[in-house]
Amino acid sequence: MNIRYVNFAGQSLSIEYPTEISGLIEFLYSDTNDDEVVSPGVTLTITRDGVELVLRHGEQRLYRGREESDLATTLIRQTIHHLIDNNSDGMALHAAALSRNGRGIVLPGCSGSGKTTLSTWLASQGFNYLTDEYVFIGENTNTIQAFARPPNVKTRGFEALDRYFDMEKHKGQTIRSKDVAMIPPRLLNPHNNLESACVSLFLFPKFRMGSALRLEKLTKAKAGLALMESLVNARNLNGHGFNEAARLVRSTPSYRLEYGSFDQLQEEFNRILPG
Repeated sequence: MNIRYVNFAGQSLSIEYPTEISGLIEFLYSDTNDDEVVSPGVTLTITRDGVELVLRHGEQRLYRGREESDLATTLIRQTIHHLIDNNSDGMALHAAALSRNGRGIVLPGCSGSGKTTLSTWLASQGFNYLTDEYVFIGENTNTIQAFARPPNVKTRGFEALDRYFDMEKHKGQTIRSKDVAMIPPRLLNPHNNLESACVSLFLFPKFRMGSALRLEKLTKAKAGLALMESLVNARNLNGHGFNEAARLVRSTPSYRLEYGSFDQLQEEFNRILPG
């Protein structure tokens, strides 16, 4: 069995897996910190039983099946859960993040809001892709720590991205299931750089195919409440994280964005995005 360590936001876990799926593990975790800097609090184990792959946490079976794509989705979800579940050192946000010249853009939002589609498009436009899923911001800092998983683009986002990324052309370089395509960030931006970045903009996106463009600059109060909706470890934080959310939005411009195509965004993004 091989072991891969995954570290994020001061937490660590280990994954034990057979050599035959080393390519899958590298695909999923190539951009994560794999030094054993913290004693792993959790071990996830992957074994083969006949033609099926089995994922376990201790005695609990988390996945059993033949499809590596389904295993990948479950494994990433479980990895993130165990790394943030008990974290009390800062805010864990359900958010995408990108950067340019050390300035970070954080896109908080629930599943289905379009943050992955938007972050994938921004990466194709030359921004550094950091994550499409979880951002951690330590207490009293504004530094982005991003869980660097490949973008997980849902099938309903394929049409919107078609002009910017050829899904069929790169099919052999992605991991596909019936619902999702996982795309290596360097297919979107060959110069992608996981640079350290500070939050310079909060953007709360909502994609609706064909809708008109609406861009609203949020008051600090509205931005703070919107940020709290994406906070996933509030129960671990003093005051449920409200003071930290208020601190961040006081110094960071925040917008709510609704859009129906990427053609609408170029001019507005040049105006509001950090240089």
